[in-house]
Parts: sequence; C-alpha cells; structure tokens
Amino acid sequence: MTTDANGIDTTGPTGRLIHTADLAQNPAPQAIATDTKNEYVFVLQLESQETAERTSGNLILNRFNRQTGGWLDSMQLVGFGHGLALGAEPVGTDTYLWTECGPLRVTTPEDPKDAVAYGTAVTRFKYAKGGVLKADDTALPKFTPPGGSLATGPSYDPTTPAATVTLMHVRGTTRYFTRYGAAKAAVGTWTPIGAPVSITRTQPTATVAPSLPPKPELEKNLSFQGFQTMGDVLYVYQWAKYTEANGTFPGHTLLRRFSWTTGAPIDPEPVVVTSAPGLKRREPEGLAAEIDPATGQARLLFGFSNTVPPDGGARDVTICWYPTEPPVDGVQVLADWEDLTLAEGVRPGAERPRGRLVALAGTTYLQLRGGVSASPGLTKDLRIATLPHRLRPTVTLRHNAPRNNNKGRAICRVEADIHGELWVVGATADNTITWVDLDNVSAVWR
Repeated sequence: MTTDANGIDTTGPTGRLIHTADLAQNPAPQAIATDTKNEYVFVLQLESQETAERTSGNLILNRFNRQTGGWLDSMQLVGFGHGLALGAEPVGTDTYLWTECGPLRVTTPEDPKDAVAYGTAVTRFKYAKGGVLKADDTALPKFTPPGGSLATGPSYDPTTPAATVTLMHVRGTTRYFTRYGAAKAAVGTWTPIGAPVSITRTQPTATVAPSLPPKPELEKNLSFQGFQTMGDVLYVYQWAKYTEANGTFPGHTLLRRFSWTTGAPIDPEPVVVTSAPGLKRREPEGLAAEIDPATGQARLLFGFSNTVPPDGGARDVTICWYPTEPPVDGVQVLADWEDLTLAEGVRPGAERPRGRLVALAGTTYLQLRGGVSASPGLTKDLRIATLPHRLRPTVTLRHNAPRNNNKGRAICRVEADIHGELWVVGATADNTITWVDLDNVSAVWR
C-alpha cells in the first residue's frame, strides 16, 4: 500500500517549499513548521557551540518568508532541549509555537562532549522577533506527560476541522504518541483523544550499507528524526547512516505510517524517501503538516539538512512536501507558473520567462516558457536567470533549446544547477547567441 487515507503516495512525486536556505547559526536544523496564514516557515536548530555548550539545551528558532524562502529573523530559546518537534499555530497576525522545554534531562555518555540535553515538558509561546525566552520563566505554561518522560515534543495538525496537538514522549524503551485537542491544550486542559500509538524506541548501534539491508537489521539502526499527525495517520521520520567505509552520508531516509484508529503500521516495511537525491549530506530533519493557502491542499512537509560549501562546517535546510490531491487528467501541478529572475544584461523575449513543476506518470518535470534576449549577444557560457526556490533542482538539469541561427547553429543547451542558476551553454566569441526560446524546455527534475 502506498496511498494512505490522506491521499499521500509515498512512492509518488514531491514538491519543494524551501531550498538549501541558510540558518542563523551553523548547527543542523532539528524541526520544522509553517504558519500559512502569515506566510512563515519556522525551523529549530541547536545554538552554536561557539556561543553555548551543546549540553545547555539552548535552541535558535529561525523564521523564513514562506513565499521567497528568504531568512527573516530568529529568537533564542534558553534551556528548552534538543528540538525534537515543532508546531506553528497562527493567531491573527501572530504565530504561537509549540515546543519541548525544560526541565532538561542531560545524557551521560562516556565522552562528556557527546552529552545531549532533552526537554521533558512541552509549552506554547508567541514568537518574538529577536527575543530571548527562558524555559524557567514562571509565566511560561508547561505540561509534563503523565508518568514522566526521558524526552518529549509536540507537533500541530491544522488539516482537520478541529486542530490537534500530538505529544511524543519517551519512557523506557518505548515512544508514546498521544493526540490532544489544540484549543483545550492551549489553555492548559490536556485531555487525550483516543488511545496512544506506541513504537519501539530505536537506538542506533551501528551503520548500514548503501544497499537497503533486511528489515530487522535496518530497524535496529534507525534514529528518530521527527513525527507528524495528519488526520488519522501518524508519520514517523527515521534515518540510518551508511558505514564509514561507504562515506556515512547520505544514508537511508525512511518514513513510517501508523493508523490512529488501529494503532497498527500502515506499511509492512519502512518506506524509503527518495526526494532531493543530489544533496551531499541529506540528513532528514523534521516533519510538518500544512494547508497550502494557494490551492487549499493539505500537504506533508519533510526536511533535510545539508552541508554548506566549501568547508561543510555549516548546515542549511531544504523542505519538500508530499501532495494529497490526485492528478487531474494525469497531470499533477507541484508549483504553478512563476517568473524567473533575469541576470544583469539579459532581457525578456516576447513573453517573459517563467517556470513550473508538473508530474506526469510519476516523473516530475521542470517546464519553462517564454524567452530571453541579449545584445550584442552571449559570447560564452553565461547565467541568464535564477529559478524561484520551489523550482530549484538538487541535481543539475539539462535540456536543448532553440536559439538564433548563426552559421548553421540553431540549438544551445540550458542548464539549471542546485543553486537555481539557469545557464545558457554553447556561445562562443565567433558564434554569439542573441536570443533563446525556452518554450520547449521540459526536463526531468529531482
């Protein structure tokens, strides 16, 4: 079974929301959430070790523009934990965030520098640009799972008529997931909805080979990377790194699905997530749910952490999404027509250049239309435009395109790279390109 009750086909096409976006500090993203009413994306990350000890449990909450993918601002969360999950709830023009918070539990590994701090309670607070919020603030509301917890975190589901909050908490060797009504929980009344779902707490003890190993070997090596509820389905995000001999990264990214009605797994095997294949590190980080205001479609978002070149010391964030609506006449529009940003010295043709993403028969294509011109003409390979975040591939995309006929040469190549730069390739000093027609560009996109 690949299509669930939400209409999500885990083997089907995916779109892109945020593409290799830089964070406020160097550490990896941990959890993601969106406020579609106010058009924000929120990303939690650990505070940099340059300003705080890893075990302090301090987090940085980044805010992005949901339309452009541009970083806006951030706030600091002191003593909150590891950022296991995040929920964003719009209230008018404000956004309230659901997160874990202290009291902290700090692990005690053999090497103290490997210690990690986890929040053992959950809270809800209003985002404040540039603000500093401390977990020991007496005005901060808190809820501790009954019976205590080794680690906890909340996610927020806006896709149902009455929004819910799902609380994950760890006790012993088990992860427990429990749903609550968001409106009641926001005022301190935490009444469970139905029975909890529980899964074995996976503790990575080794790494695995690039070829997908048998289920028992794979499951004992899976690390927890996030969770999200959408309606009756609970999604759990997991990761198994490669062995050191195979380069460790990117490893296997997997998605597991459970029914809230039965508590049982929907899939007999963990589902391999294949989106964004060109990211070098491609470490899965965070799940979220939203209703796209442009289409009214519910979507499951999933994030990846990647290394920022050239040294790889810093990380960025990429957020993809699974659609829930079926194709119309075999076509699934994953990003509608958007203008390209032209490079200096390049002008639009008779029709301005635009692009979109569509899926046909399970394959996603970047389609371009319009054209560009340049005077006195291109004499070398040159960037002509930049794609919007939603259209940028994670592997280089190539396609032939008509150009002005110069000495019998009437075709050039256009290329789009991981940075979203669209290049024209093939011009020379003795064979200038004065215009390029993009109408026939329909290239496989990943």
